[in-house]
Amino acid sequence: MPRRRNCLAYALAAIATAISSMAAMLPAEAGTGQGVSSISIVGTRFEVTTADGRIVAQNDLVGAVLTVGDGQDRIPLRIDAVETDPRNPDGGIMLYAMSTRDAATGAWHNICEPDIEGRRMGFPLAGTWTQDGRHLPSDTAFSITCTGGAQAKCARFGYRPWESAPDGTPLWDHHQACTRMIRADYCGDGVGHTRNGTPIVVYDRKGIQQDEAAPDMSFEAAWGPDGALCVSHTRIPDVLTMEGLAAICPGVRQQPRTAVCESHAGALILNRSIDPRTVQAVAE
Repeated sequence: MPRRRNCLAYALAAIATAISSMAAMLPAEAGTGQGVSSISIVGTRFEVTTADGRIVAQNDLVGAVLTVGDGQDRIPLRIDAVETDPRNPDGGIMLYAMSTRDAATGAWHNICEPDIEGRRMGFPLAGTWTQDGRHLPSDTAFSITCTGGAQAKCARFGYRPWESAPDGTPLWDHHQACTRMIRADYCGDGVGHTRNGTPIVVYDRKGIQQDEAAPDMSFEAAWGPDGALCVSHTRIPDVLTMEGLAAICPGVRQQPRTAVCESHAGALILNRSIDPRTVQAVAE
């Protein structure tokens, strides 16, 4: 069975070499008799344009097989279902169920692991991701992120890297900061310090996500695109203590005074998490 991950990188250039075969596999009602001229990534959509300039409807992509490259091999990617993200009913995010073929058995398998809701879907994002967790823009490459991954979660929260906030601020850095926060990537080196399913509250100063009072939760950290700017407490002390944080990220300021850290001028994303001091007091 192929390995499934929450983010997979592919090259748009490789798709271009497979346009004709994809056109042959699109449903007849898509009206692709004249062939497909281009495939691009627009927001979270696969946008397929026919030779006569028409854009193929999203539902007509179901059953299509794209040939994509991961830098080493060319891989068939089948679109099994398409739907508007229920968390984003404005249509700004499309979700796709996608499968790839097992080279040994020929069987098709969903490329995504289930998210916390059991959903096994994802979408493409233009650009590539480095090993240290940086999102780099690209006109020729994209990544597929599954809904259980940090990139998808942050886009679904409203931090859409291809859009701008109402005041005109591009949200690319907000999305990047959010991915650091989701993973508890304090150092900005691509290493996370959390566990799947750990509850958090996410908010910002743009009003995209609102702060919410939550029992037993307190302010954790202020985040920028390169990691944490200051930390009041680590998310899971069993994974990383404040002392451990100081050892691996000496440049990250430890600021137990919540008001000071929360008001950090450079903060794009802020979050709350379960306060380990509260948990300790209950245990005692």
